[in-house]
Amino acid sequence: MAPRVTSLLCLGLCLSQKITAPEGTLLRPSIRAVPSSVVPNGAEVRLYCQGPQGSKSVQLWKDEAFSLQINTSREEAEFRLQRERINAAGSYSCRYWQGLHWSEFSAPLQLVVTGFFSKPSLQVRPSTMVAVGETVTLVCQELISSGFLKLTFFLLKAGVPAPLQHQSPEGKMASFTLPSVKAEDAGNYSCVYSGKDSKRASDPSDVLMLEVTGKKTAHPQRKELGITLIVTVSCVSIFFFLLCLLVFLCRRHTQHRSSCGDTPRRSSDSAGVPQSLYLTSLPPKEIMYEDVSKGRQLETRASESEDSQGVTYSHLNTAALDEGQRVPTSAPPEPSVYATLALH
Repeated sequence: MAPRVTSLLCLGLCLSQKITAPEGTLLRPSIRAVPSSVVPNGAEVRLYCQGPQGSKSVQLWKDEAFSLQINTSREEAEFRLQRERINAAGSYSCRYWQGLHWSEFSAPLQLVVTGFFSKPSLQVRPSTMVAVGETVTLVCQELISSGFLKLTFFLLKAGVPAPLQHQSPEGKMASFTLPSVKAEDAGNYSCVYSGKDSKRASDPSDVLMLEVTGKKTAHPQRKELGITLIVTVSCVSIFFFLLCLLVFLCRRHTQHRSSCGDTPRRSSDSAGVPQSLYLTSLPPKEIMYEDVSKGRQLETRASESEDSQGVTYSHLNTAALDEGQRVPTSAPPEPSVYATLALH
């Protein structure tokens, strides 16, 4: 009789595990870890499964297998895991029995136990100081090989009990993106890694502090690029200015020299003195000296050398030129007389 009763009880328990409430009948519970879902090896952690108030049975499942069950009338059921060990790491969820049905399972909670491998590095792009609305990328990288062919990386934030994100990339590095950051995204970040199917994780990386400002900030690289561009444009502008100034000075100097060379010719033209002087050749024996001043002839000198060719010398009287310059412009021009000098 006793074996039959035991069998019936086991059958009832097994059937009750499969009976769940129709969707929307019972609220879905939630599960959280205190102080965090990422704990060092040997630390104590408590798991809380939250559901509606009233008498109920609450079950804790680990890696999709039943682990513990307690009865409580409180809103939250507490599961205390004493001094966490390596075999306690895993994926946890919970559900509760109320009335005649089991609720849905809560969303899984990944419990990570750290302290088994060397810490990774954590870097931020573009900067640790960003503006609201910008996109930030946090890169977690394994520095010393742990021997795993496949790694899973977890992004952690201080004050948040569960990892923000986790990835299982092909290489030894994972990039976590925070799109359109907000003021509440500021804080201290770190990361850990583990083997893809391993329950052991590395030490946390060094803490990286992310600051979020209310306005756009100039990043150092953009600042340097802007300064370089300004200096380059300034140097080119100064060079072209000096080149233009040099060309202008050279051109002005050339024009000044040309104007100085043309001055005597312009003065003689304005004085009204004829520029052409008609001379006739003389016999080679004598040279005529004539003073072109009011038509007076001075004297004739015999040539000192009979072999010299005949040359006529005309001596201009500057006083006569000055008088010609003082003649009023209104007076009619005097007729010009051309004389041919001949020596017999």
